[in-house]
Amino acid sequence: MLRRLGFLVLVTTCWLAPVAGVCADGAAVPQQVVIRADSMASDEQEGKITASGNVEVAWGAVTLYARLVTLLEGATTAVAEGDVRVVSGDDRLRGDRLQVNYDTGQGEVENGELFVKRGNFHVKADHMVRRSEKAYQMERGSFTTCDSAKPSWHFTADNLDVELEELATGRHALFYVHGLPVFYFPYLLFPVQRERQSGFLFPRIGNSSTKGFFVDVPFYWAISPSQDATFELDYLSKKGVGVGAEYRYLRSGGNHGNLRGYLIYDTQEDRERWFLGAKVLESLPGGVQPKVDLNLVSDRNFYRDYGAVSGEYNKQLLDTSVSLTKAWDAFALTGEVRYLDNLDATSNAATLQRLPQLTLTGVGRKLGETPLYFSLASIGTNFQRDEGSQGERLIFIPRLALQHAMPGGIDLTGWGGYEVRLYDAWGADPGRGTHGIGLAAAGVTLSKSLARVYETGWGWMTRLRHLLVPELSYGYVQNRDQDSLPFFDWNDRVVGQQVVGWALTSTLTGKLAGGGERPVYRDLLYLRLSQGYNLAGSRRNLLVMEDPGHRLTDLRIEARITPLERLSIATDSYLNLHDLGFSQSDLTAQYTFQLKTYLGLSYQYAQGQLHYLEGRVGIGMFQPFTFTYTTRYSFDRHDFLESVYGLEYRHQCWSVLFSYHDRPGDQGFTVNFSLLGIGSLGPMRIF
Repeated sequence: MLRRLGFLVLVTTCWLAPVAGVCADGAAVPQQVVIRADSMASDEQEGKITASGNVEVAWGAVTLYARLVTLLEGATTAVAEGDVRVVSGDDRLRGDRLQVNYDTGQGEVENGELFVKRGNFHVKADHMVRRSEKAYQMERGSFTTCDSAKPSWHFTADNLDVELEELATGRHALFYVHGLPVFYFPYLLFPVQRERQSGFLFPRIGNSSTKGFFVDVPFYWAISPSQDATFELDYLSKKGVGVGAEYRYLRSGGNHGNLRGYLIYDTQEDRERWFLGAKVLESLPGGVQPKVDLNLVSDRNFYRDYGAVSGEYNKQLLDTSVSLTKAWDAFALTGEVRYLDNLDATSNAATLQRLPQLTLTGVGRKLGETPLYFSLASIGTNFQRDEGSQGERLIFIPRLALQHAMPGGIDLTGWGGYEVRLYDAWGADPGRGTHGIGLAAAGVTLSKSLARVYETGWGWMTRLRHLLVPELSYGYVQNRDQDSLPFFDWNDRVVGQQVVGWALTSTLTGKLAGGGERPVYRDLLYLRLSQGYNLAGSRRNLLVMEDPGHRLTDLRIEARITPLERLSIATDSYLNLHDLGFSQSDLTAQYTFQLKTYLGLSYQYAQGQLHYLEGRVGIGMFQPFTFTYTTRYSFDRHDFLESVYGLEYRHQCWSVLFSYHDRPGDQGFTVNFSLLGIGSLGPMRIF
């Protein structure tokens, strides 16, 4: 009775509304349904209300618009006809005729058009059934993410089931490009969400002078919110057919892992070739942390033949390690097995392996009420290889450190320790047999921070803060003859020295006037200059192969400069003041314009080791086209190491990227497509 009474009150209130018949007070039945219309009529005998003329029916966050709406009291159902529209937030549904249950949200629509804002999905169908808030079933439906009335691409299907934020499936599907059918699929499945979804990714195609024409068809498997995997079927006309797989997982506590592999029967070389890799980091109860970094290949030329990007095809060294760390409050113990594969060597027989290495580290702990801190580092290593010296080495380094604030704001830090190295070696001279040596080492640093703030009076930058930190240091390492000791690495030839050093660090920070309530701060300049003078002993430059033996060390220049928001310059270089030339230099600079346009430059130089220049250009001002170019030039070889050209055309609902690479011995191109809302032509599953 109460429900019927509320229904009659609604009818009476709206019917007696003035002039246009609009229900001005928004009367509602207990189901929270509100009706507004130009005119309304009630048929109490049949239990229905008929609203006509600019009808609005609202329930919850949904509003229904139509020319004529009939509401059935007992079934809580509304039937709408004539220019029907349903709006829910940014999503909307159009149709000729709609029947909807305003309690459950279920309904049917004829000649329906559905738009979902998130993902920009457009769905049309002759007959559309809404099973729930997110589930739709359609007959003779179509799907696209293009806004145009004549979309650049769309799918059609006889039967189309759409689960918003989940999947859409269709039978007897056609893929259209500019209205022309291109592909037919008996069964089609694709996601209508931004979250990960299982399915085939559309193929990546291209051509290479060494691999021939290639097609890469990947399948993506969303196992769970914290796990996924990718499987690949790779066809290369000059190499054969390969298969690849990659599994990834992420768990709480920072635990994560990545396992990957690739296998191909190389028809050119008539043999199987493969790669196996893994990166795993876990945290177990009791402070135990296992870590795996696995990189194994079937042969030394695998990356040269199958590597796709810089850092792969020119890889020089493969490093595989498995470690287990146990941490306590003041100590940490790590056991590690490490295997190196020198890809540049003709054989790996002479490459030194650490099988295993044990490291015990004690963090600095304060000694009673004194200002002294005690720390400990010890490393035990078993060196193995087929050719050359082998053996064990134990390094034991106890150390005391001091931190003290002196009068005048001067900070004093000092340390002193004694390194003990013990050996048991065999296989080659020098150093066969058991040996031991001890070396004393110490150091002290004085520094002071000087800061000042300047009022600039500039409109865009109101203040400048300048921080200047001068430092003086002294370092001592005992000089002892070590030529009779085994030589496994440079830790076996510690250079004795007494070095007086200086450093000057300057930081400039600007306070910028921002549009918000809080000001914006930006580091405009970081500059650190440092140098040393060797009072006694020889000097070895660990960064380059050559060492002139001067007492005055190279001047190190570290800088990060950002005078403009879009401009950044950084360098870490060593200047030899005797020859007025750089012994090592690392310089990068980039300026970013608007519309995906940028200029970048990187310069790498190490005396006797490498010398090359890398340039990067991106031009996006001619939208919808974006052009990119990357090149690396070797001054040692007087030739380009690599040049990569890219051209992307981006439409509102799709894009295509064409790239061409030119490397010594290999030239080729790759084509990648992307559909808005689906990704790089996927994920999509096709049967």
